[in-house]
Amino acid sequence: MRYLLTILNWLADCLFAWFTPSWRRKGCEARNILTRYYNFNKPHLTEEKATQIRDFLDRLKEGLLYWRREEVTRTTEQVNNYGEGLQGFRKGTVIEIVESIFVITVVFLGIRTYYAQPFRIPTGSMQPSLNGITIEPLAEGTPFPSLTERCLQAITRGSSYSEIIADSPKQIINLKTERYWLILTRTRIYFDDGSTATVPCASGAVAEYLVSEGKIGRRLQAGETIIRARFDAGDMVVVNRMAYHFRKPKRGETFVFDTRGINTNVPSAMPDQSNASNYIKRLCGLPGDIVGIDSPYVTINGQRASEPTMEKVASCRPPFNPVGYNALNKQRDAAIYYQAYMTEGNAVVLRKNLRNPNYNEYLALGDNTINSKDSRYWGPVRQFNVLGPAFLVLWPFTDHWGNID
Repeated sequence: MRYLLTILNWLADCLFAWFTPSWRRKGCEARNILTRYYNFNKPHLTEEKATQIRDFLDRLKEGLLYWRREEVTRTTEQVNNYGEGLQGFRKGTVIEIVESIFVITVVFLGIRTYYAQPFRIPTGSMQPSLNGITIEPLAEGTPFPSLTERCLQAITRGSSYSEIIADSPKQIINLKTERYWLILTRTRIYFDDGSTATVPCASGAVAEYLVSEGKIGRRLQAGETIIRARFDAGDMVVVNRMAYHFRKPKRGETFVFDTRGINTNVPSAMPDQSNASNYIKRLCGLPGDIVGIDSPYVTINGQRASEPTMEKVASCRPPFNPVGYNALNKQRDAAIYYQAYMTEGNAVVLRKNLRNPNYNEYLALGDNTINSKDSRYWGPVRQFNVLGPAFLVLWPFTDHWGNID
């Protein structure tokens, strides 16, 4: 009976601590502090002090075991009074804060490494299934929303507003995508006078905006507006890093992989997708598949792919892109043809390595094939690159929020 009560009390104090009475929580805290102090200082305690501490502990344990409120409350008060004059009895506030931060960090990193990892989509390669960061230009004279409205948009849509005005004559000479706060993306704009500016968006989208606004390739005048726009955050998805330990990857699902051993820095018109450490794409081919692109379709072993989302992309109906899936063309894409993996009329065989499954191969294509640097350019994804399926849009709270198809 005593053993069963001990287990039930442990479950109550660990799992339902916030629902237990305050006198019990305080009693548990006093017991834990006193136990830690006793174990750490046992060699240096006099017999009298050691006996007194053991007496406190026995009374607390007995009172907590049988939920004796008065006994626990009285003993807790005695323990607190006893510890007032003892050095090291209670930890300092700073130490407790540091320990809490350390524990939270370890737990977060453990979850991120082994179970579920958040992943931010910086580009439009998976639109409309998943959103990357987008830019909405604002005309001159159009006021920014009120502070209240901007705060609401920031929480719900991840929107932010940016206005950059040239403080002197200057010219844009470079754009560079940077990471900050681990999962956020921004672009640093470099000017010929040595100054820089940043906007919360990937460099490819920023370059398109600047070209459309006529800000690239000429000297900007002092007082001229360089950027005035609203930036909507890309979807933050959660990757299930445990799933593929219990099941095989499925054709047609959205998955995330790292780029170890993949030369993603190939010539194309999508600089914001170069040299990223993680990519998110549609898994369009499994080990052993013979995969080709017969625009607008993906073919698997000579048959059109029948997975629902792949069929939607191939339909070319809005909101999906108007060309479906398209292979690289030898004449049109001559700059990258020498290292392209998938070209028109060229089916590829994905390796199925029975001896070493780590080298099994998968084909990764973006849903927005006209703006996706994917396996067509740099080849297959190996098993050791695969992190897991993306199963949830965590934020922002748009129509994409929730489970991922």
